[in-house]
Amino acid sequence: MRIVYFDICAIVLSVTVLVFLLVKHYTKDRTNCLIITLSALIIASAAMDLFDSMFGTYIPQSQSNAGIQFVSNTIFYIIRHLTTPAYVLFLFSFMGIWHKLKQQKIFALWIILPAAGIILSIIWNIFSGKIFYISRDGVYTRGGYIGIIYFWSAFHLLLILYMVIKFRRTVRKSEMFMIFAFAPFNILAIFVQRIFIGLRLETLAMALTLFLIATVIQRPEEMVDSIVGTLSQNAYLKDMYKSYSVGRPMNAVLVKIRNYQALRTNLGPEIYGTTLKRVSDKLRQMGRIINLYTDVYYVERGVYAIIADGDKFDKMQDLGRLIVAYLKESFTLGNLEIRLNSTVCLCRLPEDLASYNTLINFTSSFYRTLPEADKLILLSDIMNSKDFMMKNEIDDIIKKGISGNRFEMYYQPIYSVKQDRFVSAEALIRLQDEKYGFVSPAIFIPAAEASGAIHDIGDFVLEDVCRFIHTPQFLKSGLEYIEINLSVTQCIEPRLVEKIRGLISKYQVRTNQINLEITETAVDYDPVITDNNIFSLWNMGFRFSLDDYGTGYSNIKRVVSLPLDIIKFDKSFVDEMDDPKMWIAIVNTVNMLKRMNKKILVEGVEDKRTLDRFRDLGCDYIQGFYFSKPLNENDFIEFVNQKNSEKAS
Repeated sequence: MRIVYFDICAIVLSVTVLVFLLVKHYTKDRTNCLIITLSALIIASAAMDLFDSMFGTYIPQSQSNAGIQFVSNTIFYIIRHLTTPAYVLFLFSFMGIWHKLKQQKIFALWIILPAAGIILSIIWNIFSGKIFYISRDGVYTRGGYIGIIYFWSAFHLLLILYMVIKFRRTVRKSEMFMIFAFAPFNILAIFVQRIFIGLRLETLAMALTLFLIATVIQRPEEMVDSIVGTLSQNAYLKDMYKSYSVGRPMNAVLVKIRNYQALRTNLGPEIYGTTLKRVSDKLRQMGRIINLYTDVYYVERGVYAIIADGDKFDKMQDLGRLIVAYLKESFTLGNLEIRLNSTVCLCRLPEDLASYNTLINFTSSFYRTLPEADKLILLSDIMNSKDFMMKNEIDDIIKKGISGNRFEMYYQPIYSVKQDRFVSAEALIRLQDEKYGFVSPAIFIPAAEASGAIHDIGDFVLEDVCRFIHTPQFLKSGLEYIEINLSVTQCIEPRLVEKIRGLISKYQVRTNQINLEITETAVDYDPVITDNNIFSLWNMGFRFSLDDYGTGYSNIKRVVSLPLDIIKFDKSFVDEMDDPKMWIAIVNTVNMLKRMNKKILVEGVEDKRTLDRFRDLGCDYIQGFYFSKPLNENDFIEFVNQKNSEKAS
């Protein structure tokens, strides 16, 4: 009866794993598929062992039943000894060394030859009865050559031992114990069975190993994104670490849904998740269409990674082009038409991205470093260009800029229509890198916001402008104030007010000598903290401008509720002023703001005709290349002194 209990336990454990994987649809990658295969083999093996144990317990042992017993034992031996090579294949997949089966044929032979030896030995036993036989009275008896089966199985167990030692860097210590437990568990079970004939523990030993692996190591619920239906970010990090550890050659198609944030906001969580799942299903389907095995991961924030072996570059190019074509087209989901904006890039690994950390960093930022294109981008084609290298190294460039004092403040003069002179300037930060030269703010500001370095940059801007205002050159220039841009992250800093108070005290700057610029994005990002900072600074005597007005969806109620003195029209107003409908909008906007006692500054003025139109409209301040480009500190003071002297004379 103990045999029955052990086999039932093995079946229960294996069925639990199998049902969990199938019900949760965790069948998207090779590793989970191999766990499913192992579960099925152990269930079948335990079922045959359970059936055989019925003879002599519930079914009489007799010559008439001997044939059935022999067949059931033969099937049991075949299935039982196929589980070990299946487990070896699982290890190759789990440890990220599947490619070794192709690269080094010795591994394939090490698996195939012992498995063939086992099957041939069992076939030989059908005719010889040397491994086991059923006596005339129906009793199972081991033959003298049963050791042949275990001799062949020993090769697989030695291979497991070799893999655990050789590729131990790919697994954690706790994982190593559990994956290696398969060998000692099985050896111990066989040893016990040799002593206590009839106490067959092998299937239970295998089932216990399988259960531990599925629930503790592989943990499908952590390795599969249940919403999107692909492998998860956690799986991507683990698999790529393993792959780089063993030098696995790979090809990766990286896909970024650029408008993921707008989709998530406008569609809602449920429909957004359905949209991502639809894309995931299509990505897997396209791989099957071109007969290409891929692992599809959903990494984060609209980013997918599709990984295939390194010898599949041509097919991965085909897959990349199929993905680009698919993402160009809109599709319907219910009553909604959904359009995706995307960037798709193909990389050779590790040739294009030499280390694990480089790959992970690139996965998060590639859509910012690559040019916008409606075609498949091959990383190898652009990776040596100056623009790409600069964008790819931007975080290090920013760090070196901060530590090496490579940031410098420039100032673009602002002309007062009423006073007919230059009364202020906008402070603009510039970065000169020793390797790449001038780095555009359009590149380093978004990168700094993403990395958090914007706090250090913002601190530098505030302090350097305060220092400049304190200089005798500024005080003699007759300039009234300097405008300083506050980033979104600065607006929600809890210590912003305290920081600015300390700087104006340090440099003896009056609050009316600084005008703080905020954007509509900053205003709406975190209204509670932003409003608290703005009103605290306003009560101290600072004045505010709203920058880039007209570039977003202006919240008039928010604009009215905030203490804004100046509204800055974005350059887009200037660019479209010859459009009759746009000009009507401009005229009415100016009239509305004037009636609200707001002053208006127009950015991007580049010719006298534009200056005259906005001046005649009643705008208060003009800024743009018509007067001057941004200048460094000395050139700016010289420019203002010269131009204001000319106007005074």
